[in-house]
Amino acid sequence: MGSEVLQLFPNGGWDVHHHIFEPVRFSYAPDRHLTPPPATIKNYLDFKQKLGLTNSVLTHGLSYGADCSSLTTFTSDLGPDTTRAIGVIDPSTVTPSQLQAMQRAGVRGIRVNLYRYGAMHDVEAQKTALREHARALGSHCAGWSMAFTHTHPEFWSELTPVIESDIVPTGIKLVTDHFALLKGASMLSGAEDGAANHEDMSKQPGFAEIVDLVRAGHLYIKISAPYRVSKQAPDYADLKPLVRAFFDANPRQVLWGSDWPHTPLMKVRTHEEAMKETPFLEVDDLAWLKSLRSWLSAREWHMLMVTNPQSLYDSE
Repeated sequence: MGSEVLQLFPNGGWDVHHHIFEPVRFSYAPDRHLTPPPATIKNYLDFKQKLGLTNSVLTHGLSYGADCSSLTTFTSDLGPDTTRAIGVIDPSTVTPSQLQAMQRAGVRGIRVNLYRYGAMHDVEAQKTALREHARALGSHCAGWSMAFTHTHPEFWSELTPVIESDIVPTGIKLVTDHFALLKGASMLSGAEDGAANHEDMSKQPGFAEIVDLVRAGHLYIKISAPYRVSKQAPDYADLKPLVRAFFDANPRQVLWGSDWPHTPLMKVRTHEEAMKETPFLEVDDLAWLKSLRSWLSAREWHMLMVTNPQSLYDSE
């Protein structure tokens, strides 16, 4: 392990969003939205060691549908003492006993599969998905999180009242991945050269609502997969204003995840496209982490990489 890595994680570090794909051991769902290549337990453990990460949260790949048998097996293989998991459920059929079994296997939350609802571009269907998943968790999963990610930040103005009335009172901890897909300057319309300033970025639809939810403690946000929201690889310098906005709003509500093995951008695919194996993206994770570290104080970095994920995912 290099000195750069030791300097990054002197107190350990959590990766709260990664996947495992082993289609030889567990077949993908026939109605999947994406066919990834293999990304094995060994591959991830090598990645984890290379970066100096100590803990991780395995996120169920939507390519496996709502069958979490692969997830619980992978969690055990990765090491139950250092690994937690986020599952996918069918809220219409899941039972309390199934949720309790998931809890015993290390699952500490779910992700909402909007593809199942045909809801990627439909805000009303997204409201339905949120309500149905929250109802399914009910009082059976104290402390669990619910991850909810979509491609339309402008929907947050309509989703906020639903979150405040139907999600917050349940005690479910709502999480959104990948910067809530708010854009860095290099991806804003008319700013291909990355020349947009902080004020331009804060005027994005959904920005104010997302930051308000973070400030109120109603939403955790993962600063993960920067390549989904910025063209400025490998250091993604144009994302600093977004990172600072989240931390300045509420440093207890920010998490980091690698999104390893770096699946392609979210979109609705035809069945033919979904069945064709799609390669992973090439990402310099160390360069991105070093850039991110330079924008934060030592206290903020420790919260991001250790105390925040421990608080959210490391309950018994």
